[in-house]
Amino acid sequence: FQNLVGNALKYHKASNAPFIEVGVKDAGSYWQFSVADNGIGISSEYFATIFVLFQRLHSKDEYPGTGMGLALSKKIIENAGGKIWVESTEGEGSKFYFTVKK
Repeated sequence: FQNLVGNALKYHKASNAPFIEVGVKDAGSYWQFSVADNGIGISSEYFATIFVLFQRLHSKDEYPGTGMGLALSKKIIENAGGKIWVESTEGEGSKFYFTVKK
C-alpha cells in the first residue's frame, strides 16, 4: 500500500488535486485489493516494465525516486502467493490491483 499510495501522490497531475481510492473484494481464496488514482497514467507498452527493478519511465529531475518501489511491491506480493498488475490510460490515471491469499 505504501508504494502504491506514494506513487499516486508523486505522479499526480499538477493541474488537479490528487484523488486516491482504495478498494478490496473477495476473490475466492484471495483478497483482491485495488489502488486507483487520477494521476498522469501509464502507456500500456510500459505495464510490464514498471515492475522491473530500477526501470524508470521518467528522469529523476521530473519525478524523484529510485525505481525500486513497484519492483519491491511485486516481489513481496509474489512471495506471499499473490499477483500484481495495472490498468491505466496515459493522461487519465492508473488502477493497480494485487491479490493476497486469505
